[in-house]
Parts: sequence; C-alpha cells; structure tokens
Amino acid sequence: MARPEKKVVIVALGNEMRGDDGAGILFGKLVGSQPAFTVVIGGEAPENHTGSVIKHKPEAIFIVDAMDFGGKPGECRVVSCADLQQESIPTHGSLKLFAFYLEKMTGADICVLGFQPKNLGLGESMSPEVSRGVREIARHFPNLSGRTR
Repeated sequence: MARPEKKVVIVALGNEMRGDDGAGILFGKLVGSQPAFTVVIGGEAPENHTGSVIKHKPEAIFIVDAMDFGGKPGECRVVSCADLQQESIPTHGSLKLFAFYLEKMTGADICVLGFQPKNLGLGESMSPEVSRGVREIARHFPNLSGRTR
C-alpha cells in the first residue's frame, strides 16, 4: 500500500547570468515538469515569493541553490533547516532567514539542496559538472524526496 503523498514545494534560487549560480533555477525547471511538485522560481529575491510558497500549504519545502561547501563541482549536499543554524554550514544569512520564515509560517519540513559551484562569473555558462549534477539529482528526485507515484 502506497503511503500518502506530502504536498511538496520546491523553491528554486539563483541567477542564471552567473554560471553555476543558476543551478537552483535549472533544477526547478527540470522537476517543474513533474506534476508531483509545485515549483516556485525565487531567483535572487526569494523573499518576494514567500506568499506564493505559503498559499500552497506545503508539508515539505526544498530550497535549491548553489552553495560553496568545498565539495567537487556539481556535488549536492542536503542540509536541514535546523542544521542551517550551525556556523559550519556554508550559506548566506538571507537563505537562513528565508528558510526559518517559511518554517514558521508553514510548519513544513524544510531542507536545502545545495550544489557545489565551479564558476560564478557574470556572463559565464553553467559548468558541465554542475549541469550534470543537477540533472542527475533532478532525475532521481521523486524517489529521493519520498514521493510515491
């Protein structure tokens, strides 16, 4: 017997004009074609999209962004909302505030999928390593997120 599915919202962050910083946006576009998820493209200003996220009444939220954690380009790290409080988690303060605000407003389980960037230069293309990593995780995401079909 299949378990009930959670309402999942994916918040895709980043800037496609800055090379690998577009990892979150690419991920959102790839999984957005799957009806199991609601995708909100937050770009560089996710705070402008909190209302859209909240209105979907999610039970789980995945925030997807480029995150420099010292891994190999394209590698993905999953970080829980609680773990974002730790000093050792390499992310910017606005992402932490955004995640905690959504947690408080929705009561949803929240985690961040961070992709290790290779280049973040303005006008650069996404590196092949990051593109491959994002596509691989997106392809398997329904199974990894606990969704059943």
